Amino acid sequence: MIGGTSAETKLQAVIDSARTILQTQTFQESARTIFDHCRELTGAVSGYVALLNESGQENEVLFLEAGGLPCTVDPALPMPIRGLRATAYETHRAAYENNFMQSRWVGFMPEGHVELRNVLFAPLNLEGKTVGIIGLANKPGDFTAEDAEIASVLGELAAIALRINRHIDLLNERTSSLESALAQVRTLHGLLPICSHCKKIRDDQGYWTLVESYISARTDAQFTHGLCPDCLQKFYPEYPRNKPGAQDPVSGNGQSEPRTDPKK
Repeated sequence: MIGGTSAETKLQAVIDSARTILQTQTFQESARTIFDHCRELTGAVSGYVALLNESGQENEVLFLEAGGLPCTVDPALPMPIRGLRATAYETHRAAYENNFMQSRWVGFMPEGHVELRNVLFAPLNLEGKTVGIIGLANKPGDFTAEDAEIASVLGELAAIALRINRHIDLLNERTSSLESALAQVRTLHGLLPICSHCKKIRDDQGYWTLVESYISARTDAQFTHGLCPDCLQKFYPEYPRNKPGAQDPVSGNGQSEPRTDPKK
């Protein structure tokens, strides 16, 4: 905003931005509102918000506001961290240039880029690291230290919005994983009245049911039946486990004859 910005206007922009962070569901929504306030307060016409990619070498643009100026840059082109933008990343502070087209930075502009009379970059800092940037350009007058201060404050709010959104994404991911696990695993808890002799379990209606039926009805567990060695010896003494060719009542498989060495 040319001619300076009142303290009330700055404060209202900060309040509106904070309210947006609490009310919106995505970082892109919050970032857009914060960017619009930043553009209005500084008087910039063009700009964008971008985040550092996973490699830490390029920006990923969330949105670009050309301000009605012609721009034919291929949106698929990478936006490497270089030029004046790199200064903001390296110092973690706002940086601006009021004669951009005559500066050494102009050589980094891709073909078809919006003409930039002046530029200002405000970093998004999290835990001492710059993770994104607000880019502003083409203010009718010159960018000032006051503009850099305003953009820096709103950049901090954008960083807070990003942190909150990442925590929400992580929480949603973990909640989804937990719900998926709970849908697949059903557990029994509490005290189960069980007969000490036949091992039937009394259900909530007072009926006694086999332990297999009780558990299968309340969990995803399935039962297979066999005999433990003690019961095998007690109830099937005629089927010793080590008898060659005998049918195994535990597994239902026959026991194979022991192999002998043909040379002996």
